Amino acid sequence: MNSIFHKFYDRLIKQAEDLITNNEQVSSLIDQAFEKIGNMSATYYFIQDHIFALVRMLKLWLKQEYKGISTKSVIAVIAALLYFINPLDLIPDFIPFIGQLDDILVLSYLVKTLNHEIQRFMAWEKDRSETA
Repeated sequence: MNSIFHKFYDRLIKQAEDLITNNEQVSSLIDQAFEKIGNMSATYYFIQDHIFALVRMLKLWLKQEYKGISTKSVIAVIAALLYFINPLDLIPDFIPFIGQLDDILVLSYLVKTLNHEIQRFMAWEKDRSETA
C-alpha cells in the first residue's frame, strides 16, 4: 500500500509541476476546489477556513498579487487540490464517509504543513483589506 501511495503522490506532484505554469488550468482547479468545498462544507468545517485561505492564496499568487508563498508550497497546494477534486482517488468519493475521509486527511496534512504560510497570508489579507 505504501508503494501505491508513493506512486500516486509522485504522479500528483508531477501533474502539479506541469500545471503550475498554466494559469487557465490552475484557475479552473481553484474554481472546482471552491465548488467542492462549498458543497461539502459540513464535512470539512474544521479545516474549511484554512482550505479557503489556501485556495484564495493560490488565486492571488496566480494573479501575481501575492508573492509570500514558495514555489514548492504552490506545487503542494496544487497537488493536494488535484487529489481533492478527483472523485476517483485512492478511496473513491462515492464510498460513503470513507471516500471523503482520505480527502480530509490530505487537506488536513496540507493545512498542518503550510500553517505558517496560511497564517502569514491571512494576516496579509487582513492588512490589505484594512488599507483599502
